[in-house]
Amino acid sequence: MNFTKKPVQPVINSLHYSEWIIKDFKILFLLSERILTEIRKISQVDNWYEDPIASATYIDRVNTCFISVRQYYKAFGILPQVGDRLYNEDTGMIVQDRSIDGGLMTITFTLSL
Repeated sequence: MNFTKKPVQPVINSLHYSEWIIKDFKILFLLSERILTEIRKISQVDNWYEDPIASATYIDRVNTCFISVRQYYKAFGILPQVGDRLYNEDTGMIVQDRSIDGGLMTITFTLSL
């Protein structure tokens, strides 16, 4: 039998923009496996982030989540906690996990549906 090995797909470690900063901390987002499964369903290519429709849709949603995080911080003086829904109670993404790295000055939110 002739088995061909499929190339390893690069992994996006996090989604972030240089403008996503709160109190000198860079805000990063990771997508849960559940969201990645949904994205792969709509993507026309193996690497979903190379599909202009799939990537634009989810990157726009993540950007909206950052705006929600910033507004939350301005309103309450704290960051959203695990279980909080960002930007829309019905269709927004949920904070599945949150981690803070003081050395790297980053706060990473893992988002889920």
